[in-house]
Amino acid sequence: MEGLEVAAAPEISDVSRTPDRPLAARESFIRLAPRMRLALQSLLEAMEYADDLAESIWDFAIELAPLRRLELTNSDLRWLIGRGLVEHAVEVTSDGDVHRSFRQPSRPFFSKKTCFVLTSAGAALSREICGRRETIIRPAGRLGMAATRLPHVTAPERLVPKWDRDRQELRVGSTLIKRFKVPASNQEAILAAFEEESWPPRIDDPLPPHPEQSPKRRLQETIKSLNRNQKQPLVRFLGDGSGQGVRWEFRGPNETPRAAESASSECVCVR
Repeated sequence: MEGLEVAAAPEISDVSRTPDRPLAARESFIRLAPRMRLALQSLLEAMEYADDLAESIWDFAIELAPLRRLELTNSDLRWLIGRGLVEHAVEVTSDGDVHRSFRQPSRPFFSKKTCFVLTSAGAALSREICGRRETIIRPAGRLGMAATRLPHVTAPERLVPKWDRDRQELRVGSTLIKRFKVPASNQEAILAAFEEESWPPRIDDPLPPHPEQSPKRRLQETIKSLNRNQKQPLVRFLGDGSGQGVRWEFRGPNETPRAAESASSECVCVR
């Protein structure tokens, strides 16, 4: 996959340098996991909200818990901090404070009150990964604010699974979800129907009638089989509640089809 070249922040915490190899002087390619893209997207949205309201970015700092729900590990967070893409601090806001207050920790230590914001380099990398550009937006209303430069979201192409009948493979992007080594006519019929209709959220039961089987029971068993033995469990198939249709969705906490466009890892170059 093509790398994205983004300049890292010139200011990097001393805790993330080694004496013989200053981090700012090194350039490396690294493959970002899907969870990292989701986290960077969330942090970028928080930064944009702060910009839109002309508030401090720290008033929109994201707590540790939402990032944990995106499955970020301590190593993920330490890398983001060490690369100068994210800053972190411990919230010490008191009741009645107008703005949030933070204490700068001496080292990358994470607790329930640890919060995170993007640096300028992190924002640049996030925009590259998320396919965003900057545009001028003039706020309307009685406040009479001056023109503000805000990021603009370009609509990404909707990512859906892909069923390759010839290869007998179900994929999301370049990620293999399931491969059939022996015929499975019922499962293949459902995948073919989704593919023919460009993967809508739901399709009617495409299985032909069978005199010795209950249609609802057969559909239920086929859906269970579709969810079994996935090499990468990114897609979930479900009944529609009536026994006459099939639905699909991307797996993962708070994951939507747009978020799951990152199902295959991104390779980026960080300088």
